[in-house]
Parts: sequence; C-alpha cells; structure tokens
Amino acid sequence: MKYNVDLKKISRAFYNRGLERAGLNDLSGAAVYLKQSLHFDKYCIEARNLLGLIFYETGETADALIQWVISLNFQPHDNPADHYLDEIQRKPAALFQASEVVKRFNNALKLAQSGAEDFAIVELADITKKKPNYVKAQLLLAILYMQKGENLKAGSALMHVLDIDTNHPQATILMQEVKKATGRDQVERAKLENAYVHRELQDEMVIIPDNKNWFNPGKAVLYLATGIVIGLFSFYVLILPRVRMTYNEALNDSIIENARELSEMNAAYAELSEEHAALETEYSEASQKLEAYEKENMDFTSTYEMLNTILAQCSSGDYITAAETYVELDRSNITSEPLLSQLQEVDRVMLNAGFTAVMEAGTEQWNGGNLDTAETYYRLALSVKPDDPECMFLLGRLLQASDRISEANEIFDRIVGEHPESPYAERAMDARGY
Repeated sequence: MKYNVDLKKISRAFYNRGLERAGLNDLSGAAVYLKQSLHFDKYCIEARNLLGLIFYETGETADALIQWVISLNFQPHDNPADHYLDEIQRKPAALFQASEVVKRFNNALKLAQSGAEDFAIVELADITKKKPNYVKAQLLLAILYMQKGENLKAGSALMHVLDIDTNHPQATILMQEVKKATGRDQVERAKLENAYVHRELQDEMVIIPDNKNWFNPGKAVLYLATGIVIGLFSFYVLILPRVRMTYNEALNDSIIENARELSEMNAAYAELSEEHAALETEYSEASQKLEAYEKENMDFTSTYEMLNTILAQCSSGDYITAAETYVELDRSNITSEPLLSQLQEVDRVMLNAGFTAVMEAGTEQWNGGNLDTAETYYRLALSVKPDDPECMFLLGRLLQASDRISEANEIFDRIVGEHPESPYAERAMDARGY
C-alpha cells in the first residue's frame, strides 16, 4: 500500500512540473513531465487530460482523442474529458477537417520524398494557413524552405511553432541554423557588445582654475624631480611586480577561458551535427511510420464512433439499424483497452435486448404475412447470435412454410446436431419428420 502511495506522490510531482511548464508555454517540456506522471500512475486523470489538451493544441487531434477516451474509461463521471469529447462530437466538421489535414500532410510528405519539393511547399503552405497550430506541418515546411535557401520564410514557419511551444527542441535547433544563414546571430551579438558605450572626454568637462599666479619655475622643477624619483621607485618596487602578476594571472585565465569556450563550442558543434543527423534519421523513419500511425488513429476514431452509434441506436429503440451496424463491425481493429471496454458494453446490449428485439420483429412480420421481411430479420438476428436454437427453429419453420423444404431441413439438422439438449431439438425432429 505504501508503495502505491509513493508512486502516486511521484506521479503528482511530475504532473505539477508539467502543469508549470504548460503555464510557461513550454508544451514539449510539459509533455515530457506528463508522460512521466502517467508512467508512475496511469490513472492520473489530470495528467492524461492535460496531455490530451497539449496534443490538441499542437494539431494532433487523434492523439488527443485517445488520451481523453482512456481518461473517460478510467473515470466515467465528473471528468473534463467528457466535455472535450462532447465538444469535438458536436463539431463533426472540425473532426473531418482534422482528418483531411492529416491526409494532406501525408500527401505533402510523399511529394517531398519523391523530389517534388515545390508542390509539397504549396500543399504545406495551404495546410498551415488553415491550421497554423499543426506543428508537424510547420516544421516540414521550414525544412523545405531551408533546403531551397528561403531562410526568411523558414524562420516565419519556425516562429509559428515557437509561439505555440516556446522550447520546441527541433524548432529551436532549426531556428539557430536559420539565424546563422541570415546573419541574424551576428546582429544579436553586436547588440550585446555595444550595449555599453563609453563617453569621450570633452573639453568642457575639464575645469581650469582661475588663479593665474600659482606657477613658480624653481619649485616646479624641484617638485617634478621629486615626483619622478618617488614615481619610479613606487612603480618598480610596488606597482610593476603586482601589475606583472595580475597581467600573468589574467593572461592565464584568458587562455584557460578561451580554451574552455573553444572546447564547449566544438562539443556544441559536434552535438548539433549529431542532432542534425539524428533529426534527418527521425525524419526518414517518421515518413515511413507516419502513414501507418495515422491510419491506426483513424481506425481508432472510426471504430469508436461506430460503437457509440450502435449504443445510440439501441437507446432510441432502433434495434434493426443497430444490428445491421453491429454485424458490419470489424473486430480485428479493436485491440486497445478503451475500445475493448466499449465493445463489451455493445456486446452485452446486442446479445440480449438487441437480439431479442430483432427476432421479435421477424415474428411480427411473419404474422403480418411479410415472409421475405421476416426471413431478413431472422437471418439478421442469427448474424448477431448465430447459435441461438429458437431463432434457428423459427427460420426453419418459415422456410418450410415457403416450400423451401431442403433449406429448412438443413437448419433442423443443425439444431439436432448442435443443440441436442435444447427443447427445440425435439421440435426440429418433429418438423423434420423423424
């Protein structure tokens, strides 16, 4: 128990740091702390909701939806994530636009990889105009501008990123490269060097005494000779050794400082080169993974909406449409914990109330003389619950009444073979005639 309490304290500490960084507009730094918070306590709702807001703010709508759906499953009541999801669902156009932006970004990425940088720039410029907070698009646009030597436009794209995320690491590195290419770094250095300007001594600053009778040649020579002797003595005995020592110490300190700065500059240059190479590698790898990743996110959103649609149709009593949607559900895409939890609820409703309602609708249509519609509903019910002997028997009797004896007998044989203990097995045998 104490171990769990300690983990929650650690998680809360990371969340507080993330909240602090988010307040300073450092979204990248905040995301790092929030992910650490969730590492120690995945049930920290505040951290998960804030991480979703950061994803949404940087244009990653699918990632934001994932965090909020998980949060809502952990805490279904009094959860701000419910409001966020409701806001997005009430704006289907915005969700569609986010999906289209992702598709267009993928297309621009393919154009850039295939050598059509100009077309990619046109596409990305339009994307960022409609959605300026899409950080990935702004970064890729800046890189393409830098490759073409249009550093001022690259700097403008990077400024959009840094306005959203003050300390975004990739944008910061690229901005340094842009400043070097445009000479902006030299201008900033010159401003610092000229921050303090010494005033030159003007003639009016020198005060000349009014008394003109102060000069005596004899005394002046004596005073001058005495001053020279005392000055030379003081200089050679007292001042010169100290000046030499101070000068040597300053020179040594300067040499050491210059060597240290040179070493740091070399290390920074090597680190920047490594980061640049790593950035190129990440860019290449991301271009390969991005399409699959975006497809997975879109599948998640589509499946989540389909499950919610089924529950909404059941709530409104439209079990026929709900069953038709249910049988079209692709379960191979449902692997994440939130979707599995949602699927369990859908299965519970459809295998009980939904199945019964569809089967009863088939019987009602049969009684009304609509045999074709009744058959459709019975088969739909069996698509929901394939092994139900009662529904199988009703379908067999319906086929038998329609003079489709061969098909009816196949169904009766299945009931006897697969459900021998069911009361419908004996009734199937009687209907079959043995």
